[in-house]
Amino acid sequence: MLSGIAVVAACSDDLVGANGIPSRSLTVKVGQTLELTLQAIGPGEYASPPTISSASIRFVDVSLVTPAVPAGVTQRFRFHAGTPGRAVITFQHSGQSSDPGAGLTVQDTVDVH
Repeated sequence: MLSGIAVVAACSDDLVGANGIPSRSLTVKVGQTLELTLQAIGPGEYASPPTISSASIRFVDVSLVTPAVPAGVTQRFRFHAGTPGRAVITFQHSGQSSDPGAGLTVQDTVDVH
């Protein structure tokens, strides 16, 4: 079973973070940094960089979240909101699963205002 992470919380005026449930819609302001945290349950990780549908959001970097959990890797992806618009960020997982509902792909929609 693979799981993405989400529950939006504004950490400061310049940072928006999300972790909890996969495939969500988020709103950020131009100039803000968006952090999305994804955890895999089992082998593999989410590919970096993810696919982004528009130039409204720009990928900055990815890092591993510590301490590591035995269930699988946890990754924090950072993005910069550059221009107003809507972007769909698609995260593809490298792991194989026999469970068709395991969710190897996570998509998040981000509206930049």
